[in-house]
Amino acid sequence: MSSQSGTHPAHALRSLRLRHLWTKLILALAPIDGLKEARQQVVSLFLEAYLEIDEFQDAFDQSNSDLRGWAVEPYDHITDYDPHEAVTALLQFPEKVLSKTRNFLIVAFATGSVLSINWLWALAVDGIQLIGVIRGHIPRTVMAVVIVYLCLLRADKLIHQTLSGELRVGRARVQTRRRAQIVGYGVWNRSLIGRSGLFLVGLFYILGALPELPVVGRLFEDPVSCVMGIISGNMDILHHSEGVLDAIYRLGRRHY
Repeated sequence: MSSQSGTHPAHALRSLRLRHLWTKLILALAPIDGLKEARQQVVSLFLEAYLEIDEFQDAFDQSNSDLRGWAVEPYDHITDYDPHEAVTALLQFPEKVLSKTRNFLIVAFATGSVLSINWLWALAVDGIQLIGVIRGHIPRTVMAVVIVYLCLLRADKLIHQTLSGELRVGRARVQTRRRAQIVGYGVWNRSLIGRSGLFLVGLFYILGALPELPVVGRLFEDPVSCVMGIISGNMDILHHSEGVLDAIYRLGRRHY
């Protein structure tokens, strides 16, 4: 298996150990209990949306058993989600093309040498030299920036996968007869295959921590309840809005 993928077993083992160490560090630093509490607040909003919006209810007309299966369907895929897959692939594409072309030219060079095909040998040599020239003309600063950026993307990917793995909802939590609760957890699991889930959890966690600050505590006794009240009271506007800015505009028009 390792030979087919081109990854040396020792290198793969080191990568797994390093990932395990970083995962333990993330879990040690992240306020998991606080994030889980914020998760319940987010799920309660999804639950309320299901109860208040008829279109939402019409979309989930299957049996409770099927609904439970739907709710936990993303469970095993959540920790595989890469929020930067497209960007990473785009940044790595030029190097992959150059590497594969060079490998092909090396094979052509060897073939031309063994079979005495001079034109193939000469073409391979020129191609290999051209790739060397191209790589040599890429500024080291650009290469360093790309490498650092890719490392940051990988770090963010690991953080996202680690936190999502801790906050996802399994079968035990959907063993209830409350359809709204099942739907809320199902929507939550799907929000983790994307950026919205952790964003909302982070937002509500910060809102919950604000009263601990002296100045904010005097102004807002319970920011979480305030925000949830605004969202709950304007669920119809949020449902028909075409994005965050449109939602803010509609809320402004309603209340001012």
